Amino acid sequence: MSFLSSNLPNAAKNPRQIFVAYPYKLYDKKDYRKAYQEAEKAFSVHFVFADEKITDLHILQKIQNYIRESRFSIFDITGWNANVTLELGLALGLTERTFIIFNPSKIDVNEVPSDLRGVDRMHYSSFTDLGENLSRLLEQEFPIVREHPMESQIELLGSEMVKILEAQEGLRIGDIARGLGISVELAKLVIKPLVNRRVEMRGVKKGAKYYLLEQKG
Repeated sequence: MSFLSSNLPNAAKNPRQIFVAYPYKLYDKKDYRKAYQEAEKAFSVHFVFADEKITDLHILQKIQNYIRESRFSIFDITGWNANVTLELGLALGLTERTFIIFNPSKIDVNEVPSDLRGVDRMHYSSFTDLGENLSRLLEQEFPIVREHPMESQIELLGSEMVKILEAQEGLRIGDIARGLGISVELAKLVIKPLVNRRVEMRGVKKGAKYYLLEQKG
């Protein structure tokens, strides 16, 4: 049995752990991981990052353990970093669930090998896009179960949205969605009836920010 054999006993799965591999030399660590930190808070999950350069089998074994213990893994193939590529191949060899993400402004989509084109993938052009994609993925994996009819659910989410803006005004819709642990599309649906009644929108399109209206009386 080899050191990295896929026939080893299955590692105990942590259903709320997600392994992430990304080209750490390509981005500022603090800026890149902010989206993941916000998603952790919103969905009560834990992201495990592969920070160490793979220089020996001991480190590769640790990476394998991370992958096997996680619910699924996310691989940012932007720039085709050698470590990320190796870790992706390891996950595929272990037949573990994988998602590919990349910034198309830094990599030619046509460079993605044909045998990876069947793997679920997400594109992002900014860290805001990255955060929104993470929210959509986690909402799919960890759906919010509410024991209320749709109308009541919208009202409850609206009340939670107001509380978020009470704590911090001037948030964009993506920030509010992450705070609620819902998709941007659902957040737009929730905030629509609040605009000009409880909430003021300043700006247009993606750059719009939301503020509470002063309540009379």
